Amino acid sequence: MNYQARVVCIDDEPGIVELVTMILSSRNIQVEGAFSGVDGLALVRRDPPDAVILDIMMPGMDGWEVYRQIRADSTLKNIPVIILTARNSSFEEVIARSRAGVDDYVTKPFLPNDLRNSLAKVLKTVKLS
Repeated sequence: MNYQARVVCIDDEPGIVELVTMILSSRNIQVEGAFSGVDGLALVRRDPPDAVILDIMMPGMDGWEVYRQIRADSTLKNIPVIILTARNSSFEEVIARSRAGVDDYVTKPFLPNDLRNSLAKVLKTVKLS
């Protein structure tokens, strides 16, 4: 199958990875999942995707550390990263996101169109409507 884009979803909740896969695969987006920061980072390094959807609150290596390592790697630093988290978008979080240079932010629980619109925003060549 010829996909529009390939996305890596890193989340310690398998149900979220499954939901993201279901939402995006219906729009011809290939999704590969990883259930830990360490595994996700290894997957991104092994085969760099078009975008990363990244949970922040994970045991072990959290999402911010994965994000820092992606941005510090010259071969990965331009990959768009969408932060996916259960936290509400408080003022402090918005400031932190802005300073970190995160490409976009989706808060759980989310609607399918929230995720599709976020991905379309960071991958301008992808048609998700």
